[in-house]
Amino acid sequence: MSWLNLDLAFALGCALLTSFILWRFMRLTRALRESEERWKFALEGAGDGVWDWNVQLDTVVFSARYKEMVGYTDEDIAANEELWRQRIHPDDRAQVDEDIHAYLQGRTGAYYNEHRVLCRDGSVKWVLARGMIVSRTADGKPLRMIGTHADITGRKNMEERMRHMAHYDLLTELPNRALISERLQQAVIKARRDKTHMAVMFLDLDRFKPVNDNLGHDIGDALLKQVAQRLLVGVRASDTVARIGGDEFVVMLPTIEHERDATVVAEKILHTLNQPFNVAGHEISISGSIGIAVYPEHGEEEKLLLLNADIAMYHAKSDGRNDYRMFAPHMQ
Repeated sequence: MSWLNLDLAFALGCALLTSFILWRFMRLTRALRESEERWKFALEGAGDGVWDWNVQLDTVVFSARYKEMVGYTDEDIAANEELWRQRIHPDDRAQVDEDIHAYLQGRTGAYYNEHRVLCRDGSVKWVLARGMIVSRTADGKPLRMIGTHADITGRKNMEERMRHMAHYDLLTELPNRALISERLQQAVIKARRDKTHMAVMFLDLDRFKPVNDNLGHDIGDALLKQVAQRLLVGVRASDTVARIGGDEFVVMLPTIEHERDATVVAEKILHTLNQPFNVAGHEISISGSIGIAVYPEHGEEEKLLLLNADIAMYHAKSDGRNDYRMFAPHMQ
């Protein structure tokens, strides 16, 4: 075989090998692309929006489902991570940053975060963000991260409703017994630390039972709602008015200078309750009996304060009603 034939054979072999390598590369690339597209399709099929973040270039590509979720179009969303960050609710940005950096730095095994996003129409949605690093540089630095955003607004709203129901009275929307107990504990701790005074008032309505008996529970419930509104008008924004059951209410004054401050509030409450109520065309007159206990004179923990305020209230009721009594040791 001549040298010319050898050269031709070698060249032909190289060409065939190059064609095979190119074919193989294109096939692998196509398979990878198809696999990635199937993966993204599966994610979007579950209702999640997909994001693809180039960590080194700090650019992000968002799927159609993500844009639909937040109400933006292709023209609205630039492939810029900082612009994406601006769509996060301001109160949640710091935690999102912390969770992403913790994952990128290897301090956590996965990126997982729940936060609010600002939609184009001005509404706010809750999303569950999850992500993972899919490629790294030769020295191990994150290169690319892919993740999803799932709309969890419905679940968050349900959780908030459940939390509200656990801490607020369903009829009057006032704090209930559980929440007022928490706030009393916190107020006592603060008063003890600051060496200040606070007061608890226990209120029981007078002549409420005849309203239920004669006019029905619907009228009684409507009356309780109006009572709640009047009580709120008579206190400061920092005070708490709670309904702990039936026609019993608790008013907490977290800071007072003197016992007289509490009695002034009690007098104001009694005055507002003495004004006739108009409920579904019925003019109803009621009053209230109030017991007052002051920290630390009448107790140094919330349960004792509430108990002593209750005792003082019964003395106000037994002494003629429509009045208040400050707790005194002899009442026990």
